[in-house]
Amino acid sequence: MAAFVQSYGLKLVDRSGKDFDAQQLATSDVVALYFSAHWCPPCRGFTPLLKKFYETLQSLGEQSLKIIFVSSDRSEKDMWQYMYESHGDWLALKYDCTELKDRLSRQFQVSGIPQLIVLDSLGRQAVRDARGEVMAAASASSTQILTSFSGWKTAAGVSAQVDTSLQILPGTRVRVRALQGAPENNGLEGLVQSFDASKRRYVIQLGERQLSLKAGNLLQLLSIKVRRADKDPDDEDEWLEAVIVDFDDATGECLCRLASEAEDAEAQPQRRDLHQPSRARLVAGAIVTVQGLQAEEWNEKNGKVTEFDEERQRYQVQMSGKALKVKPENLRLCPLAS
Repeated sequence: MAAFVQSYGLKLVDRSGKDFDAQQLATSDVVALYFSAHWCPPCRGFTPLLKKFYETLQSLGEQSLKIIFVSSDRSEKDMWQYMYESHGDWLALKYDCTELKDRLSRQFQVSGIPQLIVLDSLGRQAVRDARGEVMAAASASSTQILTSFSGWKTAAGVSAQVDTSLQILPGTRVRVRALQGAPENNGLEGLVQSFDASKRRYVIQLGERQLSLKAGNLLQLLSIKVRRADKDPDDEDEWLEAVIVDFDDATGECLCRLASEAEDAEAQPQRRDLHQPSRARLVAGAIVTVQGLQAEEWNEKNGKVTEFDEERQRYQVQMSGKALKVKPENLRLCPLAS
């Protein structure tokens, strides 16, 4: 993984062409070497799938996959054109590092391209057929992508790290609630800055100051999909975007404001019960707590919504190492388990 890349002395650049210091890679990163070239038709077919796989993980808060492109392009110009036109926000081995490229190719027995090599902590190939897994997952769902990547993390030896994919994303707007020790902060809005795994608390920026708070003291002010109360719940064209602004503990309802009314100071928040998916739905990325399942090992644990299964009327929720299909009434947005 990161230690192997650092010890190998790989000279890396980012997608903008700037030098990238391998020391910036963390021990929790999953490193994959991508041997590819623009002139190769199978590569041009696989690269969009790898980009979808990578960007889906990014959108769901999983930031630990680091892809290093090892180019077999015929010129440096071709390499950069390929990166700009087709790649995700990946790293690359410098084009003129031919000796390092050949050394990597020999070590991992790369006889043809494309090849995707996921590394373990000792610099060995950790996943037997990473390319095949990407092709299968990227053609399926975001849940399958998360599940496949969870397997990579285990194989690479980083599964014991905090699962960042199940944390509230940095930059998410939240409302502070239910604080006992400092109640004057309740009701204030702030932004998630980071997650302190050692304390299991989020660092929240409130104006000029920061607070360290548990998940149970935060309401995510998320975008959701709602229907107007006077519309037919079977009319698929009537979904509107709204933003959660508060939560009523007494009724379990969210108070939300339509995106179209965001600038209207006189518009009153609407109440929506997230247990009624015909009227209100969470979107991918929401962190929720599972409750009331017969499989009790998942109760009072947090997961991330990845999709809504229209046919079964269930949310697909990625838990640590497993994807579940959960009825809306078995999820809660607030308060989260801490």
